[in-house]
Amino acid sequence: MKILIAGGTGFIGKTLVPFLVKNGHEVNVLTRRSMVDEENIHYFRWDVDKELIEPRAFDGVNALINMTGANIGEKRWTVDRKNEILNSRVKPLDFLLKAIIESGNRIDVLISSSAVGYYGAVTTNHIFTEEDNNGTDFPAYVCRLWEDEALKFRDVADRVVILRKGLVVGKDGGVYQKLAPLAKLGLSVALGSGKQHFPLVYITDLIRVYNYILEHNEIDGVFNIVANQNITMNEFSQKLLDSFGKRKLTPNIPAFIIKMLFMERAEMRSEERRVGKECLRLCR
Repeated sequence: MKILIAGGTGFIGKTLVPFLVKNGHEVNVLTRRSMVDEENIHYFRWDVDKELIEPRAFDGVNALINMTGANIGEKRWTVDRKNEILNSRVKPLDFLLKAIIESGNRIDVLISSSAVGYYGAVTTNHIFTEEDNNGTDFPAYVCRLWEDEALKFRDVADRVVILRKGLVVGKDGGVYQKLAPLAKLGLSVALGSGKQHFPLVYITDLIRVYNYILEHNEIDGVFNIVANQNITMNEFSQKLLDSFGKRKLTPNIPAFIIKMLFMERAEMRSEERRVGKECLRLCR
């Protein structure tokens, strides 16, 4: 297939793009900076705010993968930051839909990102499935609008697949890159009680999911993308320490410090839900 990827130069994209090429696909990547083409990888400039995109980016494209979005946990949630988080997810999809319509093309499939934050930040033994209701906090609100925007692609795509991802774990970025330096020093990376569930997906599994969806036309709809393990943050922290041969030298970061540092975001960090993993089981 010929695939157009928005957000293809980030942590996931840097692993996904060469994997797709290795599996026989040709990839067009949208980027805000000039980059040199490689074998079966072509880069095209775009600017969502200015609504600029190179029209050739859509030539012959069968599939669109959207992975755009500002890091939700990176900065304090001021009003401006909340707007940035939401707009960075909704506006690119809106712009891409308009661009596809104007190009006169139709695609086989859109694979769009979402997150398990759709269900809200709550510690519970209930295992959330794709049929569960949307949560009520800010990340849940963002995920709902994000998914609503993706569903509009039903007008131009035969299939729309939405991936509610857990925290993506890989050595070159994401949550691992932030926590590994602390674990190397023997510092606990668990927050609060550490009993909150820690839904994650390994990047090697995630990119296989993308490829599987592209190659199987029966896959359509919304899927949770999480690993088989339902582990807690305490368990994750201990496994991370073990991987460096370290003993735990510090207690968990107290809940009151999390609230002081992260304010509204503290709820997202100290409360997590258990999530089912239908898509990964399907892809094995």
